[in-house]
Amino acid sequence: MFLDLINLYNKNRNSNKTPLEDFNTECFANILRLFEIVKNDFIYNFLKLPEDKYVIKTQLKKDLPNNPNCIIDLVLIGNKNICFIENKVESNEGHEQLSRYCKVLDIHFYNLNKYLFYCTKYTDPKNRNKEFNNYNFKQFKWFEIAKFLKKHNNENPIIKDYILFLNHFKMAQDNTFKVENLLTMENMMKTIEIVEFHIDNCKFEFNSFFGCEKYNSNFNWNQLKNHNRISHYNSGILISQSNKYSEVLYAIELEGLTLSTHIYVSSDHEQYEEFKAINLEKLLLKCRIENWGSSIYLKEDLGKFLNNENSDKLIKDWFLNSFEILKTLISNNSQLDWR
Repeated sequence: MFLDLINLYNKNRNSNKTPLEDFNTECFANILRLFEIVKNDFIYNFLKLPEDKYVIKTQLKKDLPNNPNCIIDLVLIGNKNICFIENKVESNEGHEQLSRYCKVLDIHFYNLNKYLFYCTKYTDPKNRNKEFNNYNFKQFKWFEIAKFLKKHNNENPIIKDYILFLNHFKMAQDNTFKVENLLTMENMMKTIEIVEFHIDNCKFEFNSFFGCEKYNSNFNWNQLKNHNRISHYNSGILISQSNKYSEVLYAIELEGLTLSTHIYVSSDHEQYEEFKAINLEKLLLKCRIENWGSSIYLKEDLGKFLNNENSDKLIKDWFLNSFEILKTLISNNSQLDWR
């Protein structure tokens, strides 16, 4: 939902600049407004603010001498306490921005207990000279908010969608190097080499079944980065007069640790509805339908081949059998225009 909204906003703006920070702030603020339990957990357990009756405001405008248009991203106002939260995604602090917020707190909210927080995507240390100590200054990152929200995303599609939005803009991942990351990096290249061996081991048969396609040199890196897998594929398995996308693909998926083979067709393809209507009862295949397209697929747990000296043959046999099953599917559905 949130990605759809910001994409729609992009399409309808004359400017190429999208106010991601403002959009993100409004999304998060409205989640807090919608869900009282989340709001209270955020205020009292995440921010650790004192007990009060807080009202949430965004884009609060307050005048300062020589600065008539000071705008604060997110504000929590109570009877005795006030908290300013400045949110950053791809930008740094504006010129003396936090200092100006302190002046706003002193001038306009002199009778309240003051809290100034700074939320960023990237590390941006502040308060090095303790200049904000009188404002109970604290800073944190968006991945910490994403981690906090994951406690509340069960059976809550709005929060789930918002976390997907944060993931898309790389705001939900902790980029701090830890011991386990270093150990993973040490073994990563060897692991990738093993995975590539098993994919390469089936390329000849796959290309014989479905044809071959030339890739650019960054193909495997893009597959790892965007899909967490190493794969081999051929696009255009279903013919489209308007160049709509389809593919047949096999892969080793690193996230689920599975072998997988699939035929995928995008939802705007001319033959999409016919593809979705294929009867899978007599085949060991499953169907996954999403907003952007559908897949007919097979999967197998990679753990079944663990520590087996014959794993190269067994994995190849599984992939070749999956190719046969997809080939049978294609033969049984000649009403579609296959390549």
